[in-house]
Amino acid sequence: MGYWDPEYQRDGGLSEKCDVYSFGVVLFEVLCARPVIDRRLDEHKQHLVYWVCRCIGDGTIYNIIDSYLKGKIAPECFKIFVDIAYCCISEKGDTRPEMGEVEMMLELALKMQEKADSEMKDVDPHGECTYGEVSFSIPVSDHSFPVDNSSPLESRW
Repeated sequence: MGYWDPEYQRDGGLSEKCDVYSFGVVLFEVLCARPVIDRRLDEHKQHLVYWVCRCIGDGTIYNIIDSYLKGKIAPECFKIFVDIAYCCISEKGDTRPEMGEVEMMLELALKMQEKADSEMKDVDPHGECTYGEVSFSIPVSDHSFPVDNSSPLESRW
């Protein structure tokens, strides 16, 4: 149920953008290492999408990512990954990217991460790549659910 496109829930219409929404949810599941719905958590944290949107709006998204990933993602790559996933879970299907665009953006983020890791190893070939904490927010009019008038990626891509 947590993977269902909000437009599908309201109108019952299926489209390719429904899959994009579901994929965005999966991206956040991977980033946060938790299921889409976890009834054991506090009420405002039970539904991953709502919690993620609140944290993005508050600028605290880095605090809820998988502890294994903390310090291992270059800040610019983390921002791109979150931006991609956030665009995928836009409440309005017509503002979500096409799946091909998502794939290209993820490939770009991966290449950037590999480059950042390579540069870190040039500085300290025996050390582990460790990046600092990342803090940013995307304007969210209602932190309980993603509602945006334009994709944050439009200005970047």
